[in-house]
Amino acid sequence: MALGAAAACALPVRRTLAQAAVPPSRTVTMAIVGYGARGRQMLPVFLGQPGVRFLAVCDAIGDRRAAAKQAVDAYNGNADCAAYRDFRELLARPDVDALYIATGDRWHARLSIAAMRAGKDVYCEKPIALSIAEGEAVMRAAELYRRIYQGGVQRRNVGNFVTAMKLASSGRLGRIRTVHAGMAGMGRSRANSYLPEQPLPPRDVVDWDMWLGAAPMRPYNEKYLTHFWHTQYDFHGDLTEWGSHTVDLCQLALGRELTAPVRYVPVSEKEVHAFYADGLKMVLRQHGFRDSCAIRLEGDEGWVETDDSGSVYVSDPLLLEGHTIRHESWSRPVAHPAEFIACVRSRLRASAPADALHFSHVACHAATVAYHLNRELRFDLATCTFPGDAEATRRLTRSNRAPWLL
Repeated sequence: MALGAAAACALPVRRTLAQAAVPPSRTVTMAIVGYGARGRQMLPVFLGQPGVRFLAVCDAIGDRRAAAKQAVDAYNGNADCAAYRDFRELLARPDVDALYIATGDRWHARLSIAAMRAGKDVYCEKPIALSIAEGEAVMRAAELYRRIYQGGVQRRNVGNFVTAMKLASSGRLGRIRTVHAGMAGMGRSRANSYLPEQPLPPRDVVDWDMWLGAAPMRPYNEKYLTHFWHTQYDFHGDLTEWGSHTVDLCQLALGRELTAPVRYVPVSEKEVHAFYADGLKMVLRQHGFRDSCAIRLEGDEGWVETDDSGSVYVSDPLLLEGHTIRHESWSRPVAHPAEFIACVRSRLRASAPADALHFSHVACHAATVAYHLNRELRFDLATCTFPGDAEATRRLTRSNRAPWLL
């Protein structure tokens, strides 16, 4: 297990270094879909990558669409950036190599699949999907169309998290018995609350049907366009909010990227326990951490913990001997997008591929169902169901509104 985990943790770093040495053979042309908070945060990072040129932007909200075009035009020093309301028009362009997807969660899977089908490589913010079926479809599309896919789980390439994972896989902690995945806002999007209907704006101002995507139809209210959508289960994945990062990091550190726990036990409103087939325990909890997006890896001979502060905490300072922590912003990272661009050029597999992220999301989706139902559930990885529990199994899927069926 230690050797497998070591390989899993070291591989992304080796790929990044190798790909950085690949001379740019051509300009990578890109487009962005979704210019909300995360898009505004990350577009400058992508614009600043050497040999990258943005040709187009897309958003269902008119003022965001205009703002994205303005940002790209200002960087490029011209007015050539095209702005689209309908992503299908954008994907029809043969001159766009790659797509940066920063929409709300409900669109991530379908946009990724459509882009890869159109021959585009994809960098998609987390979560990669809102259900197990969606995640599997993303994984299959990346395989079928042979596209580069990088999930926006940037902490895989942020130094303090890399250090913690390497320490766990090095054997210095002994055999890992328990891992902890930090969560935030557990239960925030457990249900839906429908706001009063407001007059529907013109389509060029807000394309409400496009904004909703496959989510069930509901009357328009401008508040949905704000961060409020995070509180709505139709648009959000609850434990995938932070689990997309922290459960993923735990699985990477353990060398278990292509599996998931098989038993889920809700403990409280702020904690769920999950168990792998061999008994190793994962604790998904909101409380007791120093900062956001924390992970804690506990072995027979010590523990390591890290979070978004950039600090690395250990049971014994000697555990960090020989480790140099590379610091980088988790909120506006460069290494993760830079690696994606290098992979687009080299055609080498990215460090956060669809298959590995699919399985970390399987764990998040299964944990979410157990948490919402507030009962222990056993999960069958072979069938992706809860055997003998039809109600729980039904909750692993989402309704899809036409024409956005998978």
